[in-house]
Amino acid sequence: MAPALLLPGMGRAAVVDPAATFVLTPAGRSASLASHVPADVARHLIAEADTQLARGMNVRAVVHTQGLLPHEGDRDASLLAQEDWRQTLTQALAYRVSRVDAYGEKAAAYIEAWLPAYRSSANPVDEADLVRFLFGLDLVRDRLRRPVAALVQPFGADLAQAYLDPGRRVGDGTTLLNNWHSHRVKLATAGAYLSGRRALIDDARAAFMAHVASNVRDDGSTYDFAQRDAMHYVVYTLEPLLMAASMARAHGDDWYGAPEIAGRLPSALEWLGPYARGEREHEEFVRSTVKFDARRAAAHVKGYSGLWQPDEAADLYWIAAHLDARFAPMAARLQARPTTRALFAR
Repeated sequence: MAPALLLPGMGRAAVVDPAATFVLTPAGRSASLASHVPADVARHLIAEADTQLARGMNVRAVVHTQGLLPHEGDRDASLLAQEDWRQTLTQALAYRVSRVDAYGEKAAAYIEAWLPAYRSSANPVDEADLVRFLFGLDLVRDRLRRPVAALVQPFGADLAQAYLDPGRRVGDGTTLLNNWHSHRVKLATAGAYLSGRRALIDDARAAFMAHVASNVRDDGSTYDFAQRDAMHYVVYTLEPLLMAASMARAHGDDWYGAPEIAGRLPSALEWLGPYARGEREHEEFVRSTVKFDARRAAAHVKGYSGLWQPDEAADLYWIAAHLDARFAPMAARLQARPTTRALFAR
């Protein structure tokens, strides 16, 4: 067993074993993942990994897409950088389901390029997909060179602190109530569990409970729906919260069913259900109070006008079914992407 590690700023009571720290997938589950992933999902993952195996790195000190229309500012370059994060996960999953070293080497190469170079911007919209990079890290951590592996837990602590520190918050006051804060909570939770620091985990849990209680209303609707008049943002606020609850579940903590939030997450999923089943339709963003939504609609950005498409909720309900069996029929009805099906395989 690896020696215990005392992280900077941690007391002796908080000594942790590096092997016990992970975001979503512990080492044992990583090693056995191939036995949990259906053959068709594995084939999709391997095919996608093959097409991107020769892809170059796009490491940036700052990744920024929030508030930018296509081709504005650094958006295009930042999208390439964010794809690095997503490819880390795709390559890592392909490695675990195929045991082909080339995929594992590619995932590790992304991590070894990014981990020493990147520090959180505390912008949860820009970094929404950074969690996929960390999910990939879980799967290939044993392939990292020792100097890079030593950076993992401090990186997690820095990420958690960035999103738990009110002095580093980006955005206006409404972002404390909407999907921005859902992503802050998700990223703080990922960093906290990766760091192994109990105090950070406790703070992330408190942030999760407080946000669910304020974001999800008594009838199951969300603050985001009232603000944006869009099912897109109902999904975008609930999915990171279910990801955070899944991280907690992987560590033996039940955040989804916690008494402090009194069934609010299943209530929100039930509220969305008629739209996800196609029983009800919704014209997106008609009464949004956010001016940028009108700019995106005018620029013909896909999804910012017209009828909402239920398949946008596929990943959400797949993760929900991982936490709550009552949502398994909805998950089966919709087609979640292969990375989600593999990560949250039952």
